[in-house]
Amino acid sequence: MVNDGQIIELLKAGKREGMNVLFERYYKPLVLFADGMLHDLSAAEDVVQEQLVKLWEEALYERIHERALSTFLFTMVKNSCTNQLLRRGIKTELLALPHYQIAQEEAQELDPEVVHMVRKALDSLPEKTRGVVECVMLRGRMYKEAAEELGVSLNTVKTLLKIGLKELRVLLKEQRGMIFLFISRFSKILSR
Repeated sequence: MVNDGQIIELLKAGKREGMNVLFERYYKPLVLFADGMLHDLSAAEDVVQEQLVKLWEEALYERIHERALSTFLFTMVKNSCTNQLLRRGIKTELLALPHYQIAQEEAQELDPEVVHMVRKALDSLPEKTRGVVECVMLRGRMYKEAAEELGVSLNTVKTLLKIGLKELRVLLKEQRGMIFLFISRFSKILSR
């Protein structure tokens, strides 16, 4: 597995492989983090894509220390989400962002109790919804792949994923940001 330092080296060498690895590792956690702020999955995906493109096109990776990649990415996304919320007239100083600190590299330890809570919440979802959430979030399938694997339409995957994430937000309201990061980052543990 390629580490953050190697990703930055690949980016600095101008190798597109670095962006591919960065995307694979960070796209879903960043989208989930942004969705935790915006409560709009589509807007969250747009924010993350824009920030990753900006990182590449403006060679922002040149200024990142190898141990700060995660912090840098989450900060970029947080700032972009904050700007969107301000444009919508939402006062951002009222936002509680406890999941922001959790989302950084230092939060690598998983409490077994948290894993159990997430598993229990996932198990409480309706069967089709749970199947979509697990397929996309835990097994890393693209929407189209999930649709084919589950024998449903692409729109059904998008709808059920949105419904599932909304329900998980309610079920795990106290740990929402942390839980979603764990779901995406530690999917192997949760899918047992």
